[in-house]
Amino acid sequence: MLLQSYRFRLKTAPETFIQQNNNISNSNTLLIYFKGEQGLTQTLFIPLNKLNEDIYENKFELVDVGNLSLAHVKLDGNNIRWKLNWIELERDNVDGEKFIFNFPINRWLDSNRNQKLDIFIKEGPAQFAPIYTIIIRTGTISSCLQANIRLALIGDGASTIPFDLNSNSNLIQCTTKNLFQSGSKDLFYLSSFESVDIGQLFHLQIQCDSHDNLPYYCESIEIINNLTDEKYFFLVNHWFGPNLEQKISVPVIDRNKESNIFTISIKTTDISNLNGQNIIYIHINFTNGKSYEEALSSSETHQIPFQKNNIDFFLVVIDNIGDNEISNVKICFVNKSIENTTQVQWNCSWIEIRDIFYQRNYCYILPKTLVSCLMNEQYEYTYLEKMTDLPCSKN
Repeated sequence: MLLQSYRFRLKTAPETFIQQNNNISNSNTLLIYFKGEQGLTQTLFIPLNKLNEDIYENKFELVDVGNLSLAHVKLDGNNIRWKLNWIELERDNVDGEKFIFNFPINRWLDSNRNQKLDIFIKEGPAQFAPIYTIIIRTGTISSCLQANIRLALIGDGASTIPFDLNSNSNLIQCTTKNLFQSGSKDLFYLSSFESVDIGQLFHLQIQCDSHDNLPYYCESIEIINNLTDEKYFFLVNHWFGPNLEQKISVPVIDRNKESNIFTISIKTTDISNLNGQNIIYIHINFTNGKSYEEALSSSETHQIPFQKNNIDFFLVVIDNIGDNEISNVKICFVNKSIENTTQVQWNCSWIEIRDIFYQRNYCYILPKTLVSCLMNEQYEYTYLEKMTDLPCSKN
């Protein structure tokens, strides 16, 4: 095991000493280790009572892990808050030149919140590892192509100011170019310079502006605290847009304690009778042996459901399903008109079922044209055929 000698320097922010009393003990320490190309170094223990407003300097021999890319910092103590400005390591290369690894921090650590910092360094300005990963899922029924979304995170320790997810700056990064498109899953990485660790997250404020004046439907938002690996799920299920509420507050949901939420989208290809007196009964079987049946008659997207070339959207709540997948689905098409006993022919191009809580997507096609059953007849069900994804055009 090869060792590498480093000159270690650390700068504590002056405001730290305004808040601290003089009874910091030898047991209050900073725990610091580094990640390099070939693994992790051993942990350094820096006693807080050795730190003051001057730059702390020392020499250490660390396991040689190649070029360093990340510093991991934790405050070990009781009822201590400490703000670090930066950490720096300097080594001599083989040719005698000095090589400096600089990790700018400029952030408070709080021992009571068991905080840990991961600070990245890379070519150019060093920056924090993202403290939050934000996943926004747009519903397939959303029409808006130019949505602008601002979020504010509310926790038990603090709150963020609203930040613009469309900015794609060094503080909020996203790999997707066209954001918030129908059926998309957009990931954002929120820098520590934009947000502090706000503790347990329990509310989310969302503001959405539709620049093309088309309605935008947000299905759900998931937020991951990258410091603690805690995950928070928010069921949004809300339309934003002209003449609609554009700013809402959403509570966090415990998926283990709530009923499962499913959305069902149905694209009608053709129908032989436009009287609107039709219902689809859908029967869903799950892998845990449980089943659920729902009468689909009140569409959220159209006043009269199952009309030619329309996509109808339904939201259903299913109890006691938990984290179980759908095994199969069958449907029955019923003409509920008492006066009109004429059979109606109906065909659709696809049916999509979304498990919102567990982010599963099920896509089906109807193997044949259905002929309606009458209300007083025995219903005939047809099993749907599963496909890997919806048609690209969704037509």
